[in-house]
Amino acid sequence: MSAPRAEAPTRERITKVAKHLFQQRGYHAVGTAQIVADAQATKGSLYHHFPEGKQGIACEVVQAIRDDVLARLDALEASGLDASALVVALAEGMARWLEATRYREGSLLASLAVGAVPDAPALQRALGLALEAWRARLAALLMRAGLRKQPARALAQTVLAGLEGALLLARIDGNARLVVEVGRTLGSLIESATEPR
Repeated sequence: MSAPRAEAPTRERITKVAKHLFQQRGYHAVGTAQIVADAQATKGSLYHHFPEGKQGIACEVVQAIRDDVLARLDALEASGLDASALVVALAEGMARWLEATRYREGSLLASLAVGAVPDAPALQRALGLALEAWRARLAALLMRAGLRKQPARALAQTVLAGLEGALLLARIDGNARLVVEVGRTLGSLIESATEPR
């Protein structure tokens, strides 16, 4: 991984480096010494920006991932895609991400959740808020496509579980096409659920 430019603000460098490290190795396998070294920062600056230490950094990383996914969902919807095509496009983007990182990264939230929950309560709350934000956004999209609230939330949950699971399987197999295949299956499920009866 290339180090971020030292001119970037320290907090931003720390968050960016930590995001990549957590997604590559998981929460417990990353120490603050590695984050500081890769971010070209000092231990003092890390604790100045993140008094809670690694858990505080991880919470900020989760918020950044949450916002990235929400922005992607907004952009896809603004492009005029229906719910089914949007999920397929989202899966295709995730597959490109896997390939671009050479399968070193490949999890939305799982890499931060495994081993940290329930031992890191602030991180668990941040993860829950991110998941709920995505679930609510997808459910709203599905409701605009004609589903009622409860079925929309259940299907949104299925989409999130399917995509996160597909990322894991694709990373294990070294085959990003798995994410696209799961995305297409989820897209078909959405089409079936939203067809006029």
